[in-house]
Amino acid sequence: MLKFFPQSLGFWSATLFLITVLLLGGTSVNALWMMEHLGQQSRSTSQSAATLTEQAQRLQERSLAMERSARQFLILNDPSFRDRYMDAWKDAQTALRAIKVASGSQAPVFNEWLETAETAGSVLARSFDEAQLQQHYLFAQLEHLRELNDEIVQDTRNGIASRNDSFLQELDRQRTLLLWQLITVGAIALLLIIAWNLGFARPLRRVAAAIHQLGENRLADPVVIGGPGDLRQLGVQLDWLRRRLLSSDEEKTRVLQHVSHELKTPLAALREGVALLDEGIIGPLEPRQREITGILQQNVLTLQTRIEDLLRYQTIAWQARRLTRASTDVRTVIESAVENQKLQWQARNLQVTVTGPNAVITADAEKLGMVVGNLLSNAIRFSPENGTVALSCMQADGTTLIECADEGPGVPIAEIPRIFDPFYRGGGQPPSATPGHGIGLSIVRELVEAHGGAVELLATGPGARFRITLPDDHH
Repeated sequence: MLKFFPQSLGFWSATLFLITVLLLGGTSVNALWMMEHLGQQSRSTSQSAATLTEQAQRLQERSLAMERSARQFLILNDPSFRDRYMDAWKDAQTALRAIKVASGSQAPVFNEWLETAETAGSVLARSFDEAQLQQHYLFAQLEHLRELNDEIVQDTRNGIASRNDSFLQELDRQRTLLLWQLITVGAIALLLIIAWNLGFARPLRRVAAAIHQLGENRLADPVVIGGPGDLRQLGVQLDWLRRRLLSSDEEKTRVLQHVSHELKTPLAALREGVALLDEGIIGPLEPRQREITGILQQNVLTLQTRIEDLLRYQTIAWQARRLTRASTDVRTVIESAVENQKLQWQARNLQVTVTGPNAVITADAEKLGMVVGNLLSNAIRFSPENGTVALSCMQADGTTLIECADEGPGVPIAEIPRIFDPFYRGGGQPPSATPGHGIGLSIVRELVEAHGGAVELLATGPGARFRITLPDDHH
């Protein structure tokens, strides 16, 4: 692919566009030429047919005039009728030549007609008495002339029919030729479309997928884009950006680890110092002083917990970008999460149900188990004693749905937009439970989005009902 498309995208786009224009333009010009050629042939055929028909009719009329003049001459012995015969004969000869030219025929009937007409004319050119003696021979020649006229007319009709047939055959041939040209142009256009899809559209989709990948912070997979040189160069730049983002994330994680390590030592010293003061090692404390040391001790513990939560969240977010995908049965993952937290939900006398068929997708089973585990832990924490937590999975329209519903107080409407934010803890915390850290649902969102899915809180109640949507096959 890299060798086949050495030039830029603009070069190949312009080349394919030019080829398409040339093909369509060539086909259009050829079709126009065919129409002009057939139009000229049609006009020529029509004109020739009209000429042949007109001259054939004229020949018959002149032949009839010749016969009439000959008979009148033999009856009345008037030389003017012989002159009329000669004039009609000249007109008939002109019509005969026009028929020969228009038809392009060299049939013997034309020469035979001329010879017969000339023989009849030579009889009339003699004296009246001699013509009277040869009138039977003259009438026989004139009769034969009528037969020749009929033959010429029939030949003329056959010629016109033959030309019409030839025109129709040429029309069919040109139509077939144009059809094959259109099929050829269509096949070439289809090949160009396939070439565009393989050489350009697919790399462009890969560019869009790479940008989407970077936007989702999935930085583990390298960006490799084929196609023309400028697209390959864009792929190199995107991969460079991926490495820079990856390096930036690693640096951020290292900074957090160093900061947390640097903070742990003074925090440990503060905690020990406050503990010493609270125990009265350096002397007894007054009630107000002991209250202050208690506040200090509580805040030091809170600060230490927050630092540990921050590190834990950053670690999970970092792991979300390095998924190990494999064929995973979602129902098996759900059942494993339920089994792992069996002691917790049994201690609250809860009933946990799992419904739905086996749904196999390509995913990181460990990270997906962490997602289900966090949702289940959150549901157990907010569920009342003797309540029910319902987990289910199903597949529809190329996606896999995982739902977790509890019978707790639900999420206040005002808090819904922020429940997936890191370190956000809502106001409806269970009074009997230890305050949460506010990162469970954030971790769920990070891991689900890393799989190309989405998590949402459904409005239907009672309690809280979370739904995870995962693609069946996400790369």
